[in-house]
Amino acid sequence: MLAVKRFRFRLQKLVEVRRLKEDALRQELARAQEALERERAVLGKLAGARGATLEELRASVGGRLDVEWIAAYHRYLGFLAHRIREQGAVVDRLAREEAAKREALIAARRARMVVEKLKERAYARYREEIGRMEQAFLDEVGTIRYARKGGDDLSGSTVFRAVRRG
Repeated sequence: MLAVKRFRFRLQKLVEVRRLKEDALRQELARAQEALERERAVLGKLAGARGATLEELRASVGGRLDVEWIAAYHRYLGFLAHRIREQGAVVDRLAREEAAKREALIAARRARMVVEKLKERAYARYREEIGRMEQAFLDEVGTIRYARKGGDDLSGSTVFRAVRRG
């Protein structure tokens, strides 16, 4: 019987470590994307509030002018503009962080794939070696069978055995 050793990739721990790192980076990216979407939603609400306030101001100016009321609207619009700028800065910062995390994930994926490609090549070499071993085993079995059935004598002529018919 042919004894075959199991395939063992010497860098398997490295593959596992890189896969774990990639998974962790994927989770970080997901959290960064969620935070970015949350802050974009806040920015959208602020922009919507500013638009609604402007519409409200335009609609109410049709009649008499109340300077205090218009000044209050103006202060509120200034506050909203300030908050929109702040929120825009937050969104920009989070977008840069999200892009950096995406790049880190891509780099980690490439690093893992490099080692996995090495593993695939090592496995292909292993399969070739197993194939050679199996072929050598089969050749040996065939040679032994041939020799047991009579084979060639030392002079090179084939020895025939007479089969008696009974």
